Amino acid sequence: MIRPIRAIKDEIRILGLDACNEELTIGVVSRGGLYLDGLISFSPSPKNASGEQARRVVDSAFFPELRAVMLHGLGDRRHRHSMERLTNLPTVTILEEEPRGKRGYKAFDSRLGRLWVKTPLEQTVLRMILDTSWTLGRLPEPLRVAHLLAELDLPEFSG
Repeated sequence: MIRPIRAIKDEIRILGLDACNEELTIGVVSRGGLYLDGLISFSPSPKNASGEQARRVVDSAFFPELRAVMLHGLGDRRHRHSMERLTNLPTVTILEEEPRGKRGYKAFDSRLGRLWVKTPLEQTVLRMILDTSWTLGRLPEPLRVAHLLAELDLPEFSG
């Protein structure tokens, strides 16, 4: 069962996971769109990568405070379901471009642009989370920072 979100505060802790780098998946924990709390990195594993990543999230020091997970570059439906099932956290899959042939994505418009979102969250809860965490740029802050770090391809960071 997914952990319910009772209240959305300005400093809601969200994990943003970006897998745009084939060598490394980067996770960034942020408090709303204001503060960076920490980083988690995952090396690719061909065997049950999504389950292993979910277990690493649960084992992290950040897990007790997390309220949601945002995914970018992880378009695999199994990954989203594994993350939800093993962490009991709601996931929000975010795309910057309109998906072709993928069902269930809905447009989300804000003053910063348009995102395509797939999530089990209610629209009002989703809007509050995105309004709180999307402060600048094309992605909400946890994903924006994770995406920037994933693009850097730092070998010493993957340890």
